[in-house]
Amino acid sequence: MPTWKRLLIAWFFVPVHQFVFRLSGGRVLGRLEGTGVLILVAKGRKSGEPRSSPLLYFRFEESDDLIVVASNYGQDRHPAWYLNIAADPNVFVETGGERFAAQACVTEGEERTALYDKVVAANPRYATYRASTHRQIPVVALRRA
Repeated sequence: MPTWKRLLIAWFFVPVHQFVFRLSGGRVLGRLEGTGVLILVAKGRKSGEPRSSPLLYFRFEESDDLIVVASNYGQDRHPAWYLNIAADPNVFVETGGERFAAQACVTEGEERTALYDKVVAANPRYATYRASTHRQIPVVALRRA
């Protein structure tokens, strides 16, 4: 994705999306690309302040976990929200008008691979992200605390 598109998303769409999502309790902009949207609230690793990130999430029938992917649009660096949860996995999740505490668990090995494959099946854009970066894209399971 070109830099100008990422900047447009970061500076315009993300703040507007969060505002509308929260104002409507998730009824408006609660789904994008056929997938659910949540707002992940993590403590900033440097500031200690709460940082909110709207993310697509996936839920698969065998688990109650909400799955988020640290794709960062296929860039070669992790998104800030992922670095924040790596420093402190205690987060809050806002979705469907509900806010709850959760534990962010970075998946590994076969579990990560299987989840990423399911994500790609649900949204093929994630195959493009995987192909455009040299890093392994983390898959995070959000589990109610």
